[in-house]
Amino acid sequence: MVDKKEKVAKEDKPTKQDLIEANNLLEEVQEILEPCIKCGMCKSICPVFKTLREEEVSPRGKTILLSDKILDKVIFQCNLCRGCEEKCPLNVKVCDAILKAREAMVLKGKGLKSNKEMIDNVRKTGNPFGKMSEKDKEKLYCC
Repeated sequence: MVDKKEKVAKEDKPTKQDLIEANNLLEEVQEILEPCIKCGMCKSICPVFKTLREEEVSPRGKTILLSDKILDKVIFQCNLCRGCEEKCPLNVKVCDAILKAREAMVLKGKGLKSNKEMIDNVRKTGNPFGKMSEKDKEKLYCC
């Protein structure tokens, strides 16, 4: 029996069941983000926003996009540190919403190509980088 997520990773076209599940996830995202008043307090602690300095990558920017039901690759530009949740005066679980939105994107066949390649490599070779030559192995070292 093929796992549903495995099937989505192998195919580009989502099934009807995948689309239904993705829409259910997006409804859950809406419920999670509904209390947000978009005050922006979450931005001050977000490491991604501090680095890129673009509103769309801030927790508030992602909340606005997701509230408008816009699924974009910017949803993957979050390290899920939960700092925004600590700072939020209303305790909105932004990271939970982002995780559900990511899952919905994958189910709809809109996941990141790099993630798909990495998953395929792990399944084929047990290595996220795929099959590596001896020369490539020398480039990887620790400590």
